[in-house]
Amino acid sequence: MRSRSGSKSAEPFIDGVAKLLTAIDEQKLPNVKLRRGDARDLIAQFADASLDRVFILFPDPWPKTRHRKRRLVQPDFVAELARVMKPGTKLRFATDWADYADRALWAVLSDERFSWTADRADDWRTPPPDHVTTRYQEKRLGDCVPVFLDFVRA
Repeated sequence: MRSRSGSKSAEPFIDGVAKLLTAIDEQKLPNVKLRRGDARDLIAQFADASLDRVFILFPDPWPKTRHRKRRLVQPDFVAELARVMKPGTKLRFATDWADYADRALWAVLSDERFSWTADRADDWRTPPPDHVTTRYQEKRLGDCVPVFLDFVRA
Protein backbone atom coordinates (compact mmCIF):
# COMPACT_ATOMS: atom_id res chain seq x y z
CA MET A 1 0.00 0.00 0.00
CA ARG A 2 1.37 3.37 -0.85
CA SER A 3 0.42 6.83 0.34
CA ARG A 4 2.08 10.22 -0.03
CA SER A 5 4.19 9.54 3.04
CA GLY A 6 5.61 6.32 1.60
CA SER A 7 4.91 2.61 1.46
CA LYS A 8 3.15 0.73 4.23
CA SER A 9 3.21 -3.04 4.56
CA ALA A 10 1.59 -5.56 6.86
CA GLU A 11 3.12 -8.97 7.45
CA PRO A 12 1.57 -11.41 9.92
CA PHE A 13 4.57 -13.73 10.33
CA ILE A 14 7.76 -12.89 12.23
CA ASP A 15 10.00 -14.60 9.64
CA GLY A 16 8.39 -12.49 6.92
CA VAL A 17 8.96 -9.34 8.98
CA ALA A 18 12.65 -10.22 9.42
CA LYS A 19 13.10 -10.84 5.68
CA LEU A 20 11.29 -7.61 4.80
CA LEU A 21 13.42 -5.61 7.22
CA THR A 22 16.55 -7.09 5.65
CA ALA A 23 15.34 -6.20 2.15
CA ILE A 24 14.39 -2.67 3.21
CA ASP A 25 17.84 -2.20 4.71
CA GLU A 26 19.70 -3.70 1.74
CA GLN A 27 17.77 -1.58 -0.75
CA LYS A 28 18.07 1.52 1.44
CA LEU A 29 14.35 2.27 1.25
CA PRO A 30 13.72 5.27 3.53
CA ASN A 31 9.96 5.56 3.02
CA VAL A 32 8.69 2.10 4.00
CA LYS A 33 6.72 1.44 7.15
CA LEU A 34 6.27 -2.18 8.20
CA ARG A 35 3.78 -3.53 10.69
CA ARG A 36 3.58 -7.06 12.00
CA GLY A 37 -0.04 -8.08 11.86
CA ASP A 38 -3.08 -8.48 9.69
CA ALA A 39 -3.61 -6.04 6.82
CA ARG A 40 -7.31 -5.78 7.77
CA ASP A 41 -6.37 -4.17 11.08
CA LEU A 42 -3.99 -1.76 9.37
CA ILE A 43 -6.50 -0.69 6.70
CA ALA A 44 -9.13 0.05 9.35
CA GLN A 45 -6.82 2.76 10.77
CA PHE A 46 -6.32 4.64 7.49
CA ALA A 47 -8.14 7.84 6.65
CA ASP A 48 -10.58 7.91 3.76
CA ALA A 49 -8.95 8.35 0.33
CA SER A 50 -5.42 8.15 1.74
CA LEU A 51 -3.78 5.48 -0.46
CA ASP A 52 -2.17 6.00 -3.85
CA ARG A 53 -1.53 2.31 -4.76
CA VAL A 54 -2.37 -1.13 -3.31
CA PHE A 55 -0.67 -4.49 -3.99
CA ILE A 56 -1.97 -7.82 -2.68
CA LEU A 57 0.62 -10.27 -3.93
CA PHE A 58 0.24 -13.99 -3.35
CA PRO A 59 -1.64 -13.81 -0.03
CA ASP A 60 -2.30 -16.99 1.91
CA PRO A 61 -4.73 -18.92 -0.34
CA TRP A 62 -6.40 -20.93 2.43
CA PRO A 63 -7.05 -23.67 -0.17
CA LYS A 64 -9.30 -25.90 1.95
CA THR A 65 -12.98 -25.15 1.34
CA ARG A 66 -13.73 -24.82 5.06
CA HIS A 67 -10.95 -22.21 5.44
CA ARG A 68 -11.83 -19.93 2.50
CA LYS A 69 -13.62 -17.54 4.85
CA ARG A 70 -10.12 -16.65 6.18
CA ARG A 71 -8.92 -15.31 2.83
CA LEU A 72 -7.97 -11.66 2.82
CA VAL A 73 -9.91 -10.66 -0.29
CA GLN A 74 -13.55 -10.79 0.77
CA PRO A 75 -16.35 -8.27 0.05
CA ASP A 76 -15.94 -6.53 3.44
CA PHE A 77 -12.21 -6.04 2.90
CA VAL A 78 -12.77 -4.78 -0.64
CA ALA A 79 -15.23 -2.20 0.73
CA GLU A 80 -12.59 -1.03 3.22
CA LEU A 81 -10.03 -0.80 0.42
CA ALA A 82 -12.43 1.32 -1.63
CA ARG A 83 -12.86 3.61 1.37
CA VAL A 84 -9.13 4.22 1.83
CA MET A 85 -8.11 4.33 -1.84
CA LYS A 86 -8.17 7.63 -3.71
CA PRO A 87 -10.21 7.78 -6.91
CA GLY A 88 -8.03 6.59 -9.77
CA THR A 89 -5.88 4.45 -7.46
CA LYS A 90 -4.77 1.08 -8.83
CA LEU A 91 -5.16 -2.23 -7.00
CA ARG A 92 -3.22 -5.33 -8.01
CA PHE A 93 -4.14 -8.81 -6.81
CA ALA A 94 -1.86 -11.71 -7.79
CA THR A 95 -2.24 -15.39 -6.95
CA ASP A 96 -1.40 -18.83 -8.29
CA TRP A 97 -4.61 -20.44 -6.97
CA ALA A 98 -7.34 -20.55 -9.65
CA ASP A 99 -10.24 -20.56 -7.20
CA TYR A 100 -8.82 -17.60 -5.28
CA ALA A 101 -8.36 -15.65 -8.53
CA ASP A 102 -11.99 -16.32 -9.48
CA ARG A 103 -13.35 -15.39 -6.07
CA ALA A 104 -11.16 -12.29 -5.76
CA LEU A 105 -12.27 -11.12 -9.21
CA TRP A 106 -15.91 -11.57 -8.15
CA ALA A 107 -15.36 -9.84 -4.78
CA VAL A 108 -13.68 -6.78 -6.30
CA LEU A 109 -16.07 -6.42 -9.23
CA SER A 110 -19.05 -6.78 -6.89
CA ASP A 111 -18.05 -3.39 -5.52
CA GLU A 112 -19.14 -0.80 -8.10
CA ARG A 113 -16.25 1.46 -7.11
CA PHE A 114 -13.77 -0.81 -8.93
CA SER A 115 -13.27 -1.62 -12.59
CA TRP A 116 -11.04 -4.31 -14.06
CA THR A 117 -8.39 -2.99 -16.46
CA ALA A 118 -7.96 -6.19 -18.53
CA ASP A 119 -8.73 -5.99 -22.24
CA ARG A 120 -7.33 -9.38 -23.27
CA ALA A 121 -6.12 -12.61 -21.64
CA ASP A 122 -2.45 -11.57 -21.66
CA ASP A 123 -3.41 -8.70 -19.32
CA TRP A 124 -3.87 -11.19 -16.48
CA ARG A 125 -1.54 -13.95 -17.69
CA THR A 126 1.61 -11.86 -18.10
CA PRO A 127 3.35 -10.20 -15.16
CA PRO A 128 2.95 -6.41 -15.45
CA PRO A 129 6.18 -4.46 -16.08
CA ASP A 130 6.24 -3.18 -12.48
CA HIS A 131 5.68 -6.62 -10.91
CA VAL A 132 8.11 -7.73 -8.21
CA THR A 133 8.35 -11.50 -7.82
CA THR A 134 7.61 -12.64 -4.27
CA ARG A 135 9.16 -15.54 -2.37
CA TYR A 136 5.77 -17.26 -2.28
CA GLN A 137 5.43 -16.90 -6.05
CA GLU A 138 8.87 -18.47 -6.51
CA LYS A 139 7.80 -21.52 -4.49
CA ARG A 140 5.14 -22.38 -7.11
CA LEU A 141 2.84 -24.03 -4.60
CA GLY A 142 -0.39 -23.05 -6.32
CA ASP A 143 -2.57 -24.99 -8.71
CA CYS A 144 -2.19 -22.67 -11.72
CA VAL A 145 0.23 -20.25 -13.33
CA PRO A 146 0.19 -16.83 -11.66
CA VAL A 147 -2.77 -14.57 -12.36
CA PHE A 148 -2.35 -10.78 -12.18
CA LEU A 149 -5.62 -8.87 -11.71
CA ASP A 150 -5.37 -5.08 -11.96
CA PHE A 151 -8.27 -2.83 -10.97
CA VAL A 152 -8.87 0.92 -10.75
CA ARG A 153 -10.85 2.62 -8.01
CA ALA A 154 -13.51 4.84 -9.62
